[in-house]
Amino acid sequence: MKLAELQAEIYRLRQRMEKEIAREGTNQFNIKTGRGGMVDVEFLVQYLQLLHGGSVKEVRVCNTLGALSALKMQHFLPAAEVELLADGYRFLRRLENKLRLVHDQSFNQIDTDTASLRKLARRLGYHGETALPEEQFLADYKQVTEQIRTIFNSHLCPEQ
Repeated sequence: MKLAELQAEIYRLRQRMEKEIAREGTNQFNIKTGRGGMVDVEFLVQYLQLLHGGSVKEVRVCNTLGALSALKMQHFLPAAEVELLADGYRFLRRLENKLRLVHDQSFNQIDTDTASLRKLARRLGYHGETALPEEQFLADYKQVTEQIRTIFNSHLCPEQ
């Protein structure tokens, strides 16, 4: 498979997952398979590992954060992108853990009804210094996922 075909296939698969599994809307977000979610980071890392791992064994790392670091050290990803991706991935992982505590089970959906969002935001340490906790959390979530998606698209979107 040629590089352009691999890139297009990974992008197509990711878009299909987002559409069929995440099923996001204006009042619901999926932190794993939704736009800018954990899967964006994981797919980008795995794509770069496929691309470079055959000739550079240092990027053959199993965990996502370790692989990001290795890709940076080998100059396959710029440091600024790695920092945004790693910080965003940690943010989403922490969010995933709090969602499990709130729902007492594995849960990847954020519902934007005020009561549950406020409860989640407070568990994440938002106390409403500059805005309501749920508003500040949601603004941070949207910023993180938008940054992740922008980087993902810059490497995998066929039109870019």
